[in-house]
Amino acid sequence: MSLLILSSLLTFVFYYLACFEYTTSKKKLLLIICFLVCSFFLRAVIDPALNNDFDLYYNFKIFHKPTGFFSYLLKEPYLYYVYSFFKLFFNDKATVFCCLYWFNSTLTTVFFIWLAQLKDIDVWKKMLIFSIFYFFFGFVLLRNNPVYLLFALYFYYSYRNLKFDYVLLTPLMHITSILMLIVYFHKWKRYYLFFIIVCILAPILLLTFKSYLQNIDAFNYLFLRIDGYFKTNVTGGFMHWLFFAFISGFILLGIILYKKRIFHPFLVTTAFFYYISFFISPIMAFRFTPYVLFALLFLNYDVLKKQINRILNLSSVFLFVIYLFILYHTHNKLIPT
Repeated sequence: MSLLILSSLLTFVFYYLACFEYTTSKKKLLLIICFLVCSFFLRAVIDPALNNDFDLYYNFKIFHKPTGFFSYLLKEPYLYYVYSFFKLFFNDKATVFCCLYWFNSTLTTVFFIWLAQLKDIDVWKKMLIFSIFYFFFGFVLLRNNPVYLLFALYFYYSYRNLKFDYVLLTPLMHITSILMLIVYFHKWKRYYLFFIIVCILAPILLLTFKSYLQNIDAFNYLFLRIDGYFKTNVTGGFMHWLFFAFISGFILLGIILYKKRIFHPFLVTTAFFYYISFFISPIMAFRFTPYVLFALLFLNYDVLKKQINRILNLSSVFLFVIYLFILYHTHNKLIPT
């Protein structure tokens, strides 16, 4: 347990220090290398089987080859192909899953290194994202993780008028990303009209042709997923309501600070999907939390004074409490009974 706390602490501290800018690039590079080493060591310390979703993934019936176009699109082939790749080298399923989690952690670590070296994102924003999502992305979520990372890159580059079309690959990783891909058309002059029409027509068409589509195996799989959300705990747990309060407070702060810029398509779309999904299922809404925070935090519009930013940057070290809380929340088996 002491080794876990120490490695977690060092990973956090080195990342915190790596997020600052220094007079020499060598110092920042050294800190990033230290973070990289500590991150991999932390991955080695925490057994993948201890995360809360391990059994769900391990027994998930998705590790079969897609049989057709709709099956390929709707059954999220990304994880199947990554699983198949490691299956070429190992026969033991437990070993293959260990490789999956190491691969996932590596993607996440690379993403956070990319985030740390950005000069136009404040340290406190980087640390907020890191503290909340480091363990979710790198240690728990196998399918959703690359989707969140690609959308984070898409939001960042789009805000700066740079193209990033790799986000179009996300439906092959997690089918729910189709909803968020509507933001790909955010530059259209009549984007909000298009958004309203899609939001009205999509559920109508889905319900109209549901009986027919259910006869197609690939679509039936999708409907089972949707029905599963409606059958889950409607009230949600403590963490879902905690995140709801946090996201709502952050959006309210964004309205106050960003003013007219809060009506950017990214911000409106992500907030809309988050609140609609929350009243359907808090569990579903939690999946939209990263999109909302990326949309809010990556907007390249500095509204805070330098002195306030400096205080927030230095104070973000206290986010370690949240970081540690998320570690144990995502790994209940680590908590002594």
